[in-house]
Amino acid sequence: MARRYYDDHFDPSADREELRERHQKKRESSRPKIYVRYDEGAELYSMCKNTFIKLAAEARAVVKVNRLSLVNTKIFEEYLETFRV
Repeated sequence: MARRYYDDHFDPSADREELRERHQKKRESSRPKIYVRYDEGAELYSMCKNTFIKLAAEARAVVKVNRLSLVNTKIFEEYLETFRV
């Protein structure tokens, strides 16, 4: 990011957008996540949050660290495969 000076008509929102775009590119190019939060997991598997929480608990894929709950997607996907018809 180039250094901005007052006469460059500094726009902080442009910097935020640039950082957001870079972060999004980095996420797309990186390896898939193993642990996700409930909101992110529900979105990832296209289901409501409560259903995702229930299934993750049944799959025993939940890891709790202090007050943070993470779901192991590998275990969760293996559990989902048991429902295949």
